[in-house]
Amino acid sequence: MEFKKLVEFDKEFKKLSKKYHSLKLDFEDLKKVLEIDPKLSIFWENWVKRISWLWENVKYDIFKIKKFRCASISGNSKDSWLRIIYTYIEKENKIEFQAIEFIEIYHKNNKTNHDIDRIKKKYSD
Repeated sequence: MEFKKLVEFDKEFKKLSKKYHSLKLDFEDLKKVLEIDPKLSIFWENWVKRISWLWENVKYDIFKIKKFRCASISGNSKDSWLRIIYTYIEKENKIEFQAIEFIEIYHKNNKTNHDIDRIKKKYSD
């Protein structure tokens, strides 16, 4: 499985990883889980929401991980979670997954919702 990142995601990730030192390791753990279950339906079904149905002409399913736990963030409230927006790209046979592309990462306290324009710009027909 190939993992890709949008340029904007990479910038957000670098900024957050300076503040939250465990983020890189926590993110590697997430990628291991995504290799097994790209929709996270088995492991985190209550923490992941499919959001691509909100827009017309979006090519792929877009998912929001609502409760991504970063060990460097103390506490157990909603203020201690990050959000990650991603998509996965299936091969033509729809049995195998070709790639997962990370779109956006943010802390719920700093941003109330995902960037709709970024998703539309990159994934709409």
